[in-house]
Amino acid sequence: MPRRKLENRTIEVILLESNKHLGERFEIVRVKPVFARNVLLPKNMAVLATANMVNRYSQKIKAAEKERVAKAEWFKWLLSNIEKDGWLLFTGKVNKDGTLYAKIDESDIAKLVKETYKLDVEEHFFKMKKKITTIWDFVVPFLYKDIKWDIAVKVNAENPEVIEKKEKVKISEDDQKVSEDSENKEEVKEEMKDE
Repeated sequence: MPRRKLENRTIEVILLESNKHLGERFEIVRVKPVFARNVLLPKNMAVLATANMVNRYSQKIKAAEKERVAKAEWFKWLLSNIEKDGWLLFTGKVNKDGTLYAKIDESDIAKLVKETYKLDVEEHFFKMKKKITTIWDFVVPFLYKDIKWDIAVKVNAENPEVIEKKEKVKISEDDQKVSEDSENKEEVKEEMKDE
C-alpha cells in the first residue's frame, strides 16, 4: 500500500490566536487531524479552514498577512542594525574558570535587544540549543518565517581579575614545573658525567 502524501495526513486550520509553535493569529497552517480535533478546536484556538470559514475570515487573514510582511521587514531592519554594530554584548560575573554565574538564554537576548534598540522581540524567535555558560563569542540563530539570521553574541567577564589571578597562578605553576624539569635534567646529566 503506498504511503499517503503529507497533505493527506494533515488538515488546514485558521489560527484564532498566536502560538509560538504553530504560527500567528489568522494564519492558515497545516496540523495533524488528531491535534486539531483534541486540542485546537475544543479550546477555540483554531477553526477548520473550509471554504466557508476562509471566506468568513478573509479580511482578517489579509490584514494579518500584511502585518506579518511588515513585521518581517522590521526584523530585517533590526537584524541588519545588530550586524552593523558587530554583536550583542553581554557582561556577567564569572568564577575562576570563566563560567558565568547567571546563564544567558533566549529571554536575556530579547531583553538586551529591547534595552539596546528599544524594540520588543519575542524570545522564541531566538533558537538556542543550550544556554550560554562561559565567556566567549557565540552565534545565536534567529528564525521568523523565511528570515534566517545568525546573530553574533559576545560575552565578557564583569570581573576579569578573577580569571587573571588564576592565569597568573597557572603561569607561575608552569614556570615552577619548567624550572623543576630543567633542574632534574641537569642532575641526570651530572650523574651521567660521574659514571
